[in-house]
Amino acid sequence: MKATKKVKIRLLLISAATLLAMFFVFGSGLIARADNVVEGYTSSQTLQPGEIVTLVDAKTKTVKAAPANNAAGLYGVVVDPSDAPITLVGQNSKVFVATTGTYQALVSVSNGPIKGGDYISVSSVNGIGAKATPGDSLILGRAVNGFNGTTGVVTTNNGKNIGRIYINISVSKNPISNTDPTLPSFLRKAADGLANKSVPVIRVYTALLIFGVSLIAAITVLYSGVRGSLISIGRNPLSRKAIFSGMYKTILTGLGVFIIGMAGVYLLLKI
Repeated sequence: MKATKKVKIRLLLISAATLLAMFFVFGSGLIARADNVVEGYTSSQTLQPGEIVTLVDAKTKTVKAAPANNAAGLYGVVVDPSDAPITLVGQNSKVFVATTGTYQALVSVSNGPIKGGDYISVSSVNGIGAKATPGDSLILGRAVNGFNGTTGVVTTNNGKNIGRIYINISVSKNPISNTDPTLPSFLRKAADGLANKSVPVIRVYTALLIFGVSLIAAITVLYSGVRGSLISIGRNPLSRKAIFSGMYKTILTGLGVFIIGMAGVYLLLKI
């Protein structure tokens, strides 16, 4: 029984450490993310809502339409400031750009029809998005809805039909690119599939750590609890009922820790 108590103490310490790590990552992520905040920028070009832009100069807050077939400088999407709950207006603000949140963007089907969940990068037209290809280094985000090139066309450019779709904006490395060796492809696919978006590498590895700690803690408490209970029954068969009751509680505790860990992994990847 003493061994079981020690296991429970260790379990509580491991759970507390896991929860602290989760709160730390969640808190820093929520502070840094600042979803749906739109800032004012200046530009030498006439940009309309929906155009994808790159940052020309951070000091002067200058942007321009994203160059065709060049995803290296992707920054955000021009939006109508009335569509955002929070708008930061500068002295020379001419256009307003969203770098996070869900907003409409102009896209074409130059790289194929777009479906909900597809990664979006740049197309062969300046300022217009398209379905990401393995050759794109960055993505603008992930499509919320689709565009097939025939329904919902708003304009054309050099014979290419252009439409508007909602995109969950989160500029990051292209998950389908083979140029990022920092994360194995199977982990990238699993994390992005679970979160339905591109997940930063640090979050994936933190989630993997939480999963490992939760799994080890659950296995430890289950093994120790069941083993200790069986040994106790052998020594004192008359206490079978009380021992089994304690064993069931230990099993539920272990399963509870694992479930909490899985919930933490899901929330960490989803936020």
